[in-house]
Amino acid sequence: MNGWKVTAIIFIILFIVETMFVYWAWTLGTDMIEQENTCSKNICSNYESFIYDEYGETCYCYVGDELVYQEFLG
Repeated sequence: MNGWKVTAIIFIILFIVETMFVYWAWTLGTDMIEQENTCSKNICSNYESFIYDEYGETCYCYVGDELVYQEFLG
């Protein structure tokens, strides 16, 4: 085998892995944005502010500094 064939195979594998990572990151990001929009528009629209916890998948609604409602979205 020539050196360029090994190099080409390595770069093809790296390209495939990189493409899979970009797709995973894009999907994760759009899912998080969709959940945050659901929290702000459908759940906490009648409250002053909201926080979406992406790790706990929970939407928290506030009036002033007081937590008045929370909902699990997961």
